[in-house]
Amino acid sequence: MKTFYRYALYLILPVLLLMPGCMQKRVPPDMNLKLDKYVAFWNTGNFEGIEQVLHPDFELRMTPNFEPEKGIDTFRETVTKWRNAYPDFNITIGELLYDREKVAVRWTITATNNGPGWHPPTGRQVKVPGMSIIHFREEKIVDEWIAGNNGYWLHQLGFALVSPFEKEQ
Repeated sequence: MKTFYRYALYLILPVLLLMPGCMQKRVPPDMNLKLDKYVAFWNTGNFEGIEQVLHPDFELRMTPNFEPEKGIDTFRETVTKWRNAYPDFNITIGELLYDREKVAVRWTITATNNGPGWHPPTGRQVKVPGMSIIHFREEKIVDEWIAGNNGYWLHQLGFALVSPFEKEQ
């Protein structure tokens, strides 16, 4: 009988040890609240309480070159420019993965290009998926690395990529 219990222990123990790693982990409530407020800045253009969400050393880095846009005021300007060009700009979160001081986010942006921005308004709507990595420091968001498909975005607006060889002919 002792042999039975020993074998049962050998079978059950690994399962019990592996179970916590298989359980779905949720983003801690304080981190989740800051993420919700951060997405709301993008979705509404309302920056109330931004100093409680963004770290003073905040940097925004976007494709294609990931050059840092530094500071909270620069973030406000960037979001305002996007919202001027796309007044209905909206981010929908699809998935979150987190580890201590960082979160990976899969999102989709929908927006209609009705305002002035980097090019004349096209009146067309875009729906573009992308991903971000957001880092926290001192319980505030210190940076976001945004990776999206700019070519797909521009294609939906009606722009076309033209080969330099086509221009020569």
